[in-house]
Amino acid sequence: MKKVHTEVFAHRGLSSLYPENTMIAFKAAAKLPIDGIELDVQLTKDKIPVIIHDVTLERTTEGKGMVRDHTLDQLMTYSAGAWYSEQFRQERIPTLEEVLIWAKDYTFRLNLELKCPSWERKEMWEAVKHLIDHHGMSDRILISSFDHVLIASIEQEATTVETAVIVVAGLFKPLSYIQSTGTRGFHYFFPMMLDGEIKPLMEAGISVRPYTINDNQMMKQAFQSRVTGIFTDYPHVALQIREEI
Repeated sequence: MKKVHTEVFAHRGLSSLYPENTMIAFKAAAKLPIDGIELDVQLTKDKIPVIIHDVTLERTTEGKGMVRDHTLDQLMTYSAGAWYSEQFRQERIPTLEEVLIWAKDYTFRLNLELKCPSWERKEMWEAVKHLIDHHGMSDRILISSFDHVLIASIEQEATTVETAVIVVAGLFKPLSYIQSTGTRGFHYFFPMMLDGEIKPLMEAGISVRPYTINDNQMMKQAFQSRVTGIFTDYPHVALQIREEI
């Protein structure tokens, strides 16, 4: 049987050992033979794409309130690492441009999960697309979102950037739905869909990548199912299991 290379994406960087979505977490992940890094993108009040997961600041920074209600200068006054450990106090919320410039020296892909309210879809994509084009990174970028309207609108531009929709629930007749958005990527919560429901998608050429798999047995199951890729907070563990399989 032909060996299938299931990609391993470091979820928010090497987030099991470092504060998520920080440069130190990304740099630690880059030391591993990973296939990609997943990171979350939001807009600041002054419309600059930054890397942070929650729409509010409290969990992973010393700030309070919504990310989009703060300017970049305001956000830069908060530590993005002290919540995890005092030794990471110097970490700040990275800008997308900072990450793109840094990633140029590597070959792995970047999965940008876009997070914005519906009324900011156009502003979000224009800001992100400008940076991708400016830094010549379109062939190494994967755009994903829970906002399927946003993904469909990106696909309608006939862009060369790969896209994917993200879902939590198990979908009924997923292939027809995914194809209706125009994307060929499907990121799903691993426990919510059976192998038999995913196999037809892969046979139809859809790239399927379950998230966020941190359990060793589930990793083995995913690799044995030969999915396109997985997202994990433990990429170092996943790489070892992939090698063993």
